[in-house]
Amino acid sequence: MKLRSYLVVTLLLVVIAGGAAIGLTLKPAEAAIASHEWLNTTYQGEDGFYDANIVAYTVSDNVSDNAELIARIDNPYSADISIDYARLKLGWSSTPLDATEKPATIAAGGYGLVIWDFTVPSASTASNLLMHSYNITIQYDITGGLSDMQWYDGGGNLVFYSEDQSACRVLVEKWTVNNSKYTFWGYKGQRAMTEAWYLYNKAEDEYDSGNFGAAKADYETAVQKQEEAIKSDAGAALTPTSAQALEGTGGMKGVGYLIGGIGILIVALSLGLGIVFWTRRK
Repeated sequence: MKLRSYLVVTLLLVVIAGGAAIGLTLKPAEAAIASHEWLNTTYQGEDGFYDANIVAYTVSDNVSDNAELIARIDNPYSADISIDYARLKLGWSSTPLDATEKPATIAAGGYGLVIWDFTVPSASTASNLLMHSYNITIQYDITGGLSDMQWYDGGGNLVFYSEDQSACRVLVEKWTVNNSKYTFWGYKGQRAMTEAWYLYNKAEDEYDSGNFGAAKADYETAVQKQEEAIKSDAGAALTPTSAQALEGTGGMKGVGYLIGGIGILIVALSLGLGIVFWTRRK
């Protein structure tokens, strides 16, 4: 009886040890697909219409964008792995897309890059009103080990802008850059910006509600009013023509030229008073 119990315990220990050894040998690191990134995008960031952080390409009536996705694949094993396939499943299509480029093997502890390249689909295929999913599958074999293993990754924030949406994004960027480079100091400039801000906020609301055509028109007018206000404000600080010629419409530059002008005026007045005083002494 004692011998039987001993054999049972021994067998259990062997099974447990063997299972642990297999687990330690075959278990991959958590992030085998270490990262992925979309390249040559129209825009990446927060978008009020989708209320999400998005990756956007543009669909055009003439020539659509070419989308490119690159993924880094890490080999966490102590043996080489060979890549059977690398596929990208796009939410609007039932057919997975094979990688344009992929490594045949990845050395133990090394990494490889996988690239997918495809033309952005038409709006009738992938609506610009929705976010679309994408899923990566990497199938691989471990040298001297298991075969047909798989890693997965993906997301659900891929969008395809219409031409109006894309134009809105360009105008928002222009507005933001102008504001970051110029600080209004005069009352006239600040007053002129009131209408520009009204139109910009109106365009924001229109864009967020999906009225992209109206948003584009109001963004355009807002940027036009903004640039007119900058020229007016800088012109008040300098001369009517010097602001743009000297590229002094950027906040501190405009103030710098203003201070320089005041300095010249003070020097001129000082010289004038000196001449008067010298003449009177004679």
